[in-house]
Amino acid sequence: MNVVTRSSLVVVAMCSLAACSTTIVDTAPTSTLVAPTTVVPTGTAAELFAQLHTTIGEMSKAISDSNGDMAKTKLAEIRELWTVLQPQIADRGDQFMQDMQRIIDLAASSVERNRPADADKSLRFLSLVIETL
Repeated sequence: MNVVTRSSLVVVAMCSLAACSTTIVDTAPTSTLVAPTTVVPTGTAAELFAQLHTTIGEMSKAISDSNGDMAKTKLAEIRELWTVLQPQIADRGDQFMQDMQRIIDLAASSVERNRPADADKSLRFLSLVIETL
C-alpha cells in the first residue's frame, strides 16, 4: 500500500468513528416538582363527625369498586380527621374514646386487609354514635 492509500484509509476510519459518536440531549425538566399539600380539617366536633361519616362512606364505596388507591387516600383523610377530632371529644370519657378508636380501626382494617364488611361496620357504628350526639 502506498502512503496516499493509507492516509485515505486513516481519514475514512476517523470519519466513520466520529459518525458513531453518541449525542446526549438533556430533556429533563428545569422546574422541580412541588409535593401536594395536606389541608388539616377544621370545624366543630359535629362538623368533623359529619366529614368523618362522609369520608368513611366514600372509602367504603372505593373498596366495593375495587379502587384501592382511592380507599387508601380516604383512609388517610379518616386518620387526619380523627387526629383533629380527638382533643375536641376527649371530655366524653374513656369508653367513648375507645369506641371511636374501634370505629377508626375497623376503617383501617377494611383497607389494609381488604375487608369490605369492616368498612360497612365502621360506617354503621359511626352513624349510631352520631345519632347519640
